[in-house]
Amino acid sequence: MADLIAWVMVLAIAAYACAGGTDYGAGFWDLLAGGAERGKRPRWLIDHAMAPVWEVNNVWLIFILVIMWTGFPTMFQAVFSAMWLPLALAAVGLVLRGAGFALRKPTRRLSRQRIYGAAFAISSLLTPFFLGAVLGGIASGRVEVGTPASADAWANGTSVLVGLLAIAATAFLGAVFLCSDALRFGADDLVDHFRLRALIAFAAVVVLALIGLPVTHDDA
Repeated sequence: MADLIAWVMVLAIAAYACAGGTDYGAGFWDLLAGGAERGKRPRWLIDHAMAPVWEVNNVWLIFILVIMWTGFPTMFQAVFSAMWLPLALAAVGLVLRGAGFALRKPTRRLSRQRIYGAAFAISSLLTPFFLGAVLGGIASGRVEVGTPASADAWANGTSVLVGLLAIAATAFLGAVFLCSDALRFGADDLVDHFRLRALIAFAAVVVLALIGLPVTHDDA
């Protein structure tokens, strides 16, 4: 039974990584879209593509937490005791991200649009980074029952690398999704725009993966 529950959780994590990762990636490209005029078209597509799904994606995260604390309560306690700070920062990012995305669209004043947009975009980097850092700490064996909360659990080389990989991977997923969405809605100018960014993000994933070989050597 434990193996079955673990596989269900793994599949849910994969679903959240793909669906939520696309969502975070869109926020990453929102941050790099440029000024009000140059970034108007990319941000229009990001709003259009993410509006129906950005909130639904987090249902996977809630499902993962429920499976984790009911199926593996000891592991849940160990992870959340040792990693409470990065997980809290990721949760703050989720809240700020949702608020920024929801409030930017109905706002008419440019100054407020920039504030809400910045909250949405910056949180789209911080949340996957901290979630990746937590994953890196767990994968490198730094979390056990009774492990006290410390920076070493999530601020080590492996955790930082996995956090950066999470940002790069979500940027890739977001760019691919937005490229497909632009093609579907006939925004031909944005197809090439996001295809180029998908290739750049993919290259970043490859580079970080290669860097990860020596970084994770001692934790393998």
